[in-house]
Parts: sequence; C-alpha cells; structure tokens
Amino acid sequence: MKFRIWFFFAILIFCSVSGMLATMIMPGQDRNIRLALAGGDALMLSAAFLTLWRQRRFYGVWAFLVFLFFSMLTFLYTSERFGLLEHLNGLRDSLFFFASLIVVYDLYHSEYRALLVRRFTQFVVVFALAQIPVTVFQFIKFGAGDGVGGTYGIAGGSGYITQLLFIICFFLAVRFASLEDGSSFSLRKLPFLLVILVPCAINETKISFVLLAVFFLLVAGSRRRILRTLPLLVLGGALVYLFNTFYSQTVEDTRNILDLDFIERYLVTNATMTGGDMPRFQRLVVMFEMMGDDVGSILLGMGYGVVGGGNVLGVSRLGRALYYIVTGSRILLFRAWIQGGLLAVLTLGFAMFAWMRTRASLYPTMRKLYWFLAFSIFIVWFYNEAMLDRTFALVTSFIMVWTSEGGMVEDPEDLPETEAEEASPDAEA
Repeated sequence: MKFRIWFFFAILIFCSVSGMLATMIMPGQDRNIRLALAGGDALMLSAAFLTLWRQRRFYGVWAFLVFLFFSMLTFLYTSERFGLLEHLNGLRDSLFFFASLIVVYDLYHSEYRALLVRRFTQFVVVFALAQIPVTVFQFIKFGAGDGVGGTYGIAGGSGYITQLLFIICFFLAVRFASLEDGSSFSLRKLPFLLVILVPCAINETKISFVLLAVFFLLVAGSRRRILRTLPLLVLGGALVYLFNTFYSQTVEDTRNILDLDFIERYLVTNATMTGGDMPRFQRLVVMFEMMGDDVGSILLGMGYGVVGGGNVLGVSRLGRALYYIVTGSRILLFRAWIQGGLLAVLTLGFAMFAWMRTRASLYPTMRKLYWFLAFSIFIVWFYNEAMLDRTFALVTSFIMVWTSEGGMVEDPEDLPETEAEEASPDAEA
C-alpha cells in the first residue's frame, strides 16, 4: 500500500508539470509527453480496477461501473461512426476522474492515511508556490491571457490553475489558519496563505472575481465571531480592489464584464460565428439542434470519438466535420452530453457531488470549505472542463474525500501529544 502512495504522487507530479514540459521546456517532445500521460491514465485505471472489490461499498465504484455500462451502450449506438480506439481515446479523460476518486478513497482508508495527508499537503504547498515565479515569467513574456497558465504551460490552462489555486488556498486555510475551536479563521495566519493567489491576479481569467467574492464571503462569515469578520471583509475588499485595478490596466475595463451585451456575446450567442471562439452556451444550442428529435443521441450522445484525437490518434471523420463546435472553450455540460448523452451527465454529476451526503461532523471552517468546494465543482459544469483535467481531478478528488470524512488530518496516535489533542474529535467545535 505504501508503494501505491508513492505511485499516486509520481503520477500527480508528472501530470502537474506535463503542460509546462510540453509547451515551454521540451516542446519538441510533445508527442512523447502525451504518450506518457496516456500511460499514466492506464496505470491509474489499473489501480482503480484492482480496488473495485475492496471498496465495493464506495459510491464512486458504483458510479464508475454504471458509467462504463452507459459508455458501452454509447459505443454500440455510435459504432458506425467510430472505431473502438477512437471511442476509448475520447473516454479516457472521464475515466481518469473516476479512477482518481476511487484510488484516493482507497488510499485514504488505508493504514497510511496519515502519510497520505502529510504528503498531499506538502505537494499542494510546493505546487501553489511554484506557480508564482512561473506565472510571473509567463506574464512578462506573453502578457495577461491564456499564456499565463503556470505549470499548465502557455497553451491554455489559466482558468484551471486559477480554480485550483482557490481550492488549495481554502484547503490550507482550514488546515493551518483555523482558530482552535474551528469557528473562524485567524486574521494573523490567513494573509500568508493568500500569497498563493498572486497568479490569479496576473492572468486574464474573469472567474477570479467570482471565486474571490465567494471565497471571502465564506471565510469572513461567522455568526459567533462578528467582530472578527470585519477585518477579513476589509482584507477581501482590498484584494478585490487590487484584482480589479490590475485587470483593468492589463486586460480591459472591468465595467465591460458587467455589460449585458458583452455577457451575451461571451457566453450565449455570436451571430457571425466567425473570427473567434464559439460562446460556451451556444455550443449547447447547436448540439441540441444537431440531435433534433433523436432520443438515442439525447440519452447516449453522439459518441466519445467526436472529441479528441490529433495528437496520438487521428481525428475522427465526424470530429473533423464538427471541428467548429468541439474545439475551443468547451464546458463540462457540453462535453459530457455530446459524447455520452444525458446518461453520462447524470452519472458524472452524481460522482462529483455524492460526497456532499457526508455524515461526518464538520466544524465551522470545515463546513465553509465544504460549500466552497461544492460551488467550485458546480461552476465547472458551466465554465470549462476542469474536472477532466488530470491534475485538477487528482487534487479535487482528494479534497472531496478528505472533506466528506470530516477533515481528519492524521490518526491521533501518529501525532505529538499537543497535535493529537487538536486532531481528536473532542477538539472539534
């Protein structure tokens, strides 16, 4: 089991830097890096399959098996369009998320849970801090935009790294900046953690403003310590001001973001559909127009081979025909539905939110992470495909499991006496 923990982190570390390797350090080795990622996918899936029986009571296992069954029906329904390799290639991003969830759950419930939590915490600290110099370099060289993706590289990923850093910051705030009774966050410790959000201020991701507002509303909200919320709200207001000023100077006037015409062009419709990326929600409209009254396509999708290819395998014929709709700024709802239909959307949605049924007793700051994580996962459905990204899936899966289990840090007997007292159930508020 201990070997499997190191195996898990080896895959996580490679996935977290693969984008930077492929676009900045070794751009000529892009194909080989993608092949290595495909190998990592196969290893993660193998590890998940090996734990299916042992963790058969876990909801993630049943969701995984149901998703596989529905994907088989999709393949049978679309077999005239795609071969087996095209189907599997389009399927593996979704399967990696399920594998991440199952493997993390299995490792977390092993005798090495304490080691897993410590190493994961160390990883996210190093990962978050590493983004600062990398994004500063990218910003100086390329300016604000998709090129500021941190270790995701310069070919997109700015949205992924922004969402991930906010989740990591909240996770670390709960672990290291909670007051002793867990009722609120320490004003003395929290500012040091906010440093890791610096990359979110120097890329052009508009979602930063939404996440920052929700972040501080949750962090500052406390019915028991009203006086403590005021300094935190002031700190949050200062950060919003800095984000707004920097964005306005480097990208555009933020007042344009609130303009209804801009919002419609950005998210909903683009009458010309030329000279740029198709808006996120317009893809859904076009997709449903293509499906028409075909109940089979609505339920089972148009096939997993419609998205993917071009790097290791060739692009499918239908994928080339639908290039204008399946490339660019896709959202998870579109990707899941066009590939696997409504059944895939429901299964993925269940797997992504079932952890919220936790019966664990969550102290107040932990409960705030619970809601922030749920909100962050929810907006993925309508903003991008972050959950199908390997690094995002691995990190988020861990925090989902950790939160649903009540945020237990380590086994009390593995800690020094003072830390053991803080980690014991009696110390929770």
